[in-house]
Amino acid sequence: MKSLKDKFNEQTPTMKGFILIIILLIIGIILRWDSIIEEAADGFRFFSKK
Repeated sequence: MKSLKDKFNEQTPTMKGFILIIILLIIGIILRWDSIIEEAADGFRFFSKK
């Protein structure tokens, strides 16, 4: 069974870029999760005002 490093190194440069961008996006979402949820809740509250 191949390690993750070996599988990563077998990918094309484009695929390696996609993988790195996805990892960075996930890390960014995790770090800003409270802010993201608060903004989403504010958006729903805006539309629920009568």
